[in-house]
Amino acid sequence: MLRKYLALIENHFEEVICGLCLTLMAGCIMTQVLLRFLFSSAAPWAEELAVYCMIYAVYIGASMAIKERAHIRILLLVNRFPKNIRLVSILLADILWLGFLVLMIIQTSIYMQLLFSTTFISPGLGIDQKWLQLVVPISLVLMVLRMAQVYYRWWHNDNQELPL
Repeated sequence: MLRKYLALIENHFEEVICGLCLTLMAGCIMTQVLLRFLFSSAAPWAEELAVYCMIYAVYIGASMAIKERAHIRILLLVNRFPKNIRLVSILLADILWLGFLVLMIIQTSIYMQLLFSTTFISPGLGIDQKWLQLVVPISLVLMVLRMAQVYYRWWHNDNQELPL
């Protein structure tokens, strides 16, 4: 039973979060439009919440794209190489990408330490920014985990296809 729930989370975590964020964002924007046209008023929290929902959807969506290997890649030239050279070029690109993600995790950790040492309240929602911006390092770690998952599955499938 627990394995079933863990599999659901593993397979659909990013999709659910992105779907919720995009739905909430659309609802906030619709609320803002209705308030402006019907009541000549605005809710400051709606615009801010819509922005944060979009940011969350983008960062968590990047992790989902890694899981599905859907990031933009220039494969026109790579596909013309022999299989061994294709594999090496894909592995090299992913190693460089992994290095970039690790660098970003380190830098965002430094930034988050700065945020946790100060208080900066968002004007519309009244929430401390450190909690809203925590999505950046979390999503970067999730991207690294998803990349490791892609290569783990590729390795255990006897390297049948390229890890595209």
